[in-house]
Amino acid sequence: MGKQNMTAKSLDDVYECFKNEPVKINELETFYVDADKGRGKPIKKKLERRLKRAKDDNLRFLFAGHKGCGKSTELVRLQDAINDDFVVINFSVVKELDIVNINYIEIFIAVMEQLFNFVDETPKIEIDPEYLENILNWVKTREIEEISQNYMGMDIETQAKAGVEIPFFATFFAKFRAAAKSSSSFKEVLKTKIEPKLSTLIFNCNQLIAEIKNNLHHIQKKGLVLVIEDLDKVDIDKGMDMFYNHSTQLTQLHCHCIYTFPIALRYNTLFTPIKVNYTDTFVLPMIKVREKNGDRFDAGVTTLTSIVEKRMDLSLFENKEILPKMIQISGGCMWDLFRLIKDAADNALDYDREKISDDDYRIAVTGMQADYMAQIAENPEKGIKVEDYYQELAKCALAADKKPKSTDIMLDLRNNLSVLNYNGEDWSDVHPIVKEILREKGYLASETEPTR
Repeated sequence: MGKQNMTAKSLDDVYECFKNEPVKINELETFYVDADKGRGKPIKKKLERRLKRAKDDNLRFLFAGHKGCGKSTELVRLQDAINDDFVVINFSVVKELDIVNINYIEIFIAVMEQLFNFVDETPKIEIDPEYLENILNWVKTREIEEISQNYMGMDIETQAKAGVEIPFFATFFAKFRAAAKSSSSFKEVLKTKIEPKLSTLIFNCNQLIAEIKNNLHHIQKKGLVLVIEDLDKVDIDKGMDMFYNHSTQLTQLHCHCIYTFPIALRYNTLFTPIKVNYTDTFVLPMIKVREKNGDRFDAGVTTLTSIVEKRMDLSLFENKEILPKMIQISGGCMWDLFRLIKDAADNALDYDREKISDDDYRIAVTGMQADYMAQIAENPEKGIKVEDYYQELAKCALAADKKPKSTDIMLDLRNNLSVLNYNGEDWSDVHPIVKEILREKGYLASETEPTR
């Protein structure tokens, strides 16, 4: 069964229904639940309004949020809302590139591939032959030809004689991007061979964007939006290199661009010089399940219950208290909530049970707690001890204002989900499952906000 037309009716179906994948456009009606009330801020509505009312066509947005807060799904929802007016080209750097060793230059290579693919699939978009000749001249430079032969298995001269059309360039940049993804030695080649010619590549990219925009009236569209997803998943150093050291280059594309952005960098002291290059920054908060003072937040709990109910029959829980407990201890992080449900269902199946029991819930929580504990580890590169992390977590958990300072320790804790952001930039709190760890280690009193 595919997720698109399935709601779990038995525990055997649960794993498939709770894969950590964004809802696709054709699944919105089936699976999407409006979470704005649960989040406390209508981020998608603001983005949609900015794009539709823009007087220029070069808006550049940073879109941040924790892993598992629903960024990809909200971007799909945005695409659905603006599809009548805009061509939206959306791609994931996790799927297309090597996220661990990503180089900012690869973004432009991937964008060129996506743009040529769009033109190839859209007959009414006609590209001036003069442009194709110009891009061919760049492809035929000595450095690029060497790369083509050594890393891509393409003989440019031979293929050029056979006639160069849009499919050729789509294939060329696809192989270029694949070589960058798969070859570690190619990373150095990007710096030595491509970076000196990057301005020409960006120029050619913008010329292609201009050609596409000039033809959009043929398909009844008025603008082009590039959505570059999963840049929020790069580590802090890569994120800094991309968004601080090379922000000027990233913002040179002449169309609307939405870049997902590492949440930890949003709280870095260097964020101020980063954000001046962008039109605006949007932070998608977690769905709130408790208020800042610890009181239950009913709108968030209701939202998450509805999201789960879209994917499974709630009678698969042995009693009505299990799902609310899962929701509370997930902290509103859908990534964690989905995992708890899958792990609990798996444990129930291991013991031939037909429903998720309290024991299954506790086993799932214990496993997740062990994983969070393992990631709170000494960082010798920064000179941060485990004790330093725990003390910072305890301070955050006990603080009344819930606005921790942006230290290196706190940036790490935000990055690994130990500290979660709520209501946009308003306040942050320790993940409930990490609070359990703090209680067990004696950093918090056992009576403070018990979660299970």
